[in-house]
Amino acid sequence: MIELYIGSSRLDNFKDEDISITLNIQNIKDISKLFVDFTQNFSVPASAANNKAFKHYYNADISGGFQASLRQDATLFLNKELFREGTIELLGVNLEQGKPTSYEVVFFSAGVNLKDLFGEDELTSLDLSAYDHAYDGSVIRGAMEGTTPLHSGNIIYPLISPVGDWFYDSSSSSHDANNIAYHTNNDTHGLNYYDLKPAIKLSKIIDAIETKYGITFTSTFFSASKFTDLFMWCHRREGYMFVNQKDGFTAQAIDFTAKTGAFNLSDDTTTNAVGNSGIIWEYSILSADDYQVHFFVNGVYETSRSHSGQVSFQQVYLSGLKGGDKVQMRFSPPVDWDGNSITLGQVICEGRTLFGNNFIFTCERLTTQTFATNVNMSNQMPEQKVYDFITGLVKMFNLVIESTSRTNFIVEPLDDWYDLGTNHEITQHTDSTSLKVSKPELYKRISLSYQESDTYEMRNERLTNGNVGYGDLQADFTFNGSELGIKNTFEIMRYQKLNDLSGAVTNFLVGKSIDKEGDPYIGTPVIFYSPSTLNITSYPIGFVDETGLTTTASNQVYLCANINNRVAASVTQMLTYGLEVDPLHEQSFSQTLYNQFWEDYITDLYSTSRRVYSLKARLPTKVLTALRLNDKLDISGRRYIINQVKVNLRTNDATLELLNDV
Repeated sequence: MIELYIGSSRLDNFKDEDISITLNIQNIKDISKLFVDFTQNFSVPASAANNKAFKHYYNADISGGFQASLRQDATLFLNKELFREGTIELLGVNLEQGKPTSYEVVFFSAGVNLKDLFGEDELTSLDLSAYDHAYDGSVIRGAMEGTTPLHSGNIIYPLISPVGDWFYDSSSSSHDANNIAYHTNNDTHGLNYYDLKPAIKLSKIIDAIETKYGITFTSTFFSASKFTDLFMWCHRREGYMFVNQKDGFTAQAIDFTAKTGAFNLSDDTTTNAVGNSGIIWEYSILSADDYQVHFFVNGVYETSRSHSGQVSFQQVYLSGLKGGDKVQMRFSPPVDWDGNSITLGQVICEGRTLFGNNFIFTCERLTTQTFATNVNMSNQMPEQKVYDFITGLVKMFNLVIESTSRTNFIVEPLDDWYDLGTNHEITQHTDSTSLKVSKPELYKRISLSYQESDTYEMRNERLTNGNVGYGDLQADFTFNGSELGIKNTFEIMRYQKLNDLSGAVTNFLVGKSIDKEGDPYIGTPVIFYSPSTLNITSYPIGFVDETGLTTTASNQVYLCANINNRVAASVTQMLTYGLEVDPLHEQSFSQTLYNQFWEDYITDLYSTSRRVYSLKARLPTKVLTALRLNDKLDISGRRYIINQVKVNLRTNDATLELLNDV
């Protein structure tokens, strides 16, 4: 017996209607994709219960009707046993002589729910406020060195340059701005605190995704050090985080403390009166700094003015206003802000009507207000969709995402996921006379790669390596077949161990996000390992604070690399798909992404023993409801891996597509 529910409403079924569902997660025909269970289109009768559930969708005149553009939560039971949670999509209604006869629908398991949940949301939509922090030299230095870990080390400031072509020269005569070596004579060059941008642990992004969407990822991999030591560089804009970024910060409302007339101190706005077409906003400000003032109408940016120091009786004409529009004055640093504090000592304003010059309000703040120089981590996240972030992880680590409900998902690398399965003996339920044996679909080329980076280091690597990028892997086979390209959604960097121009090679790595012309570069999000800190006492870095006058020596920094350990003998993972020389240890490591997460699957695929078996079966309900796609099936003494199962839920007749376990 098949029972299908939309929410809590049970749908009536046609007794003789076949409902066929395809079960698969990762298919040998396209190992780069994740699949979800889905039914073929089927019909349910236009009964009173179904008309109510679908809100008489055939009648377009009903307001607040069924939203066919959105999949609805649904649950599928077999003989009272829960079979799948998921969603149902209404495709259409069949009518005869103007009356509805049936609804055509399709059911998807909960795995498709992730894409629906994430939609077009960007990483910036995640709540990462727990990791916000002050933007000042001491905080940034501590988070660069690890001497005062920021948010328990979940936020670090890696040695990646967004602007300058850093070099290291310890000679006392070399004082170039890009020379990051510390000199004992305390010349003010080295790393300026505003040179650096933060990075956040990928595991904390996962936590924020779970919280935002009310889902749970059950995963031993997400809690393993191979994942928890990974960071994403918060490189949202070309160049520095704030300096020379006109939109690198959010304008701050001025907290007025006294007023007369139509001004609201609770939200620091004035409301335009009905019939008034505009406002003349006049202001005087005491300040010793460079700053901008901005005007917002109903929370939307309208116009700006830039100032240096004190100004008096400045006027802004805000025209085209409607009755009820709320106008607010805000302030921010100048476009070329260097990160120093911006303070307004006194602000006095007056508002008059645009025509007629009639008084509207006055407002003032006589005490100082300083621009809050905090780093808002959500605002600094790279431009990437949440769904693309998850997809990138899947394609890096060959992950399987298996839904166990609409809100719970098992996430494991493919080999580990198979290890979680059990065995089912189904010989007695199969039709041995229907057996067909085929060769697997093979590819003449398989490529595993990152997004193409145009930093000068990565560009040079492609030019000298036959257009194969650093970290990428390409394998060619002598088969007639198509090509399979698995490209994840991130970039990696080719880090440098800087030469001391006055001596030996340093013992730390730096990254540079600059192009072949030496200009700032931004591409797709960059990820890297930072498992620990490095002692660089032999090659100290100069750190320049907010004043620009004081340089101190940094003798420790976080490792920023494509390997997961600062000790060569303890490296267990490289972020490259193919073999590459790690510049820190000056050797390659076999524990690549391919070796650790893809090799077993692809090796089995190309094994001369691998076959694809197709046969018919009639599976009891207790087998169907217990069956997971990482389970193995025992048939006539041979063990098989499930590639795909198509089953008629009315008759329990199934077509099995299996792989021999090699």
